[in-house]
Amino acid sequence: MAIPDFHLLTEELKKRVSGQLPGADAHEVMSPAHRKDLLRMNPFKLNARLSGVLLLLSPGPENEALITFIKRNEYEGVHSGQIAFPGGKFEAGDLTLADTALREAEEEIGIKPSTVDLMGPLSELFVPPSNFIIQPFLARTGYINCFIPSPAEVASVFSVPLSHFLTPGIRGNYEIKYRNGSYLQVPGYKFQDHLIWGATAMILNELLELVQGSGFFRNQEINR
Repeated sequence: MAIPDFHLLTEELKKRVSGQLPGADAHEVMSPAHRKDLLRMNPFKLNARLSGVLLLLSPGPENEALITFIKRNEYEGVHSGQIAFPGGKFEAGDLTLADTALREAEEEIGIKPSTVDLMGPLSELFVPPSNFIIQPFLARTGYINCFIPSPAEVASVFSVPLSHFLTPGIRGNYEIKYRNGSYLQVPGYKFQDHLIWGATAMILNELLELVQGSGFFRNQEINR
């Protein structure tokens, strides 16, 4: 499979993110089965808090597009130890959720907002376990291997070629140990020893559908 040039791919994605988005249909593909039960418990998103996250693309070897993730620290909370995008909750000093995403990304992985080009918002997603409405933003940077995880919030930071997620066998159903101690089968993406599932996988899948629609990966398919 030919590796598309980072600049050409991101320019095409910048156009696509300003158009009609796959939205809920893309999210549903990677939605855990128990999500429906959780949504029924709070159908009107009462007291939901707002957050912003970055889907941050950067150039890797051979100018291939990489996407950056963080692994959260272990803590007393519903998303302890999970894989996520850099970002966090809206605070009073933030003018917009884009400002939230940039501020939190700087705090978590040390990237300066001045080096980030915001390409546009993806579809928002409500996350019942933490009662957050997440607004994702697609972004790009010229930084290469310069991310510094905050020890207070982030266990590790890693970047993955976008093409990895279009490889057959990477997406599937995996068993996880849920926070109540039970074991569940959830749809997810594997990278090394990391499992990307839940809200992060749902948001990622919308981006991957835009990537597929770009025409740069004609030999790969994202099966609904």
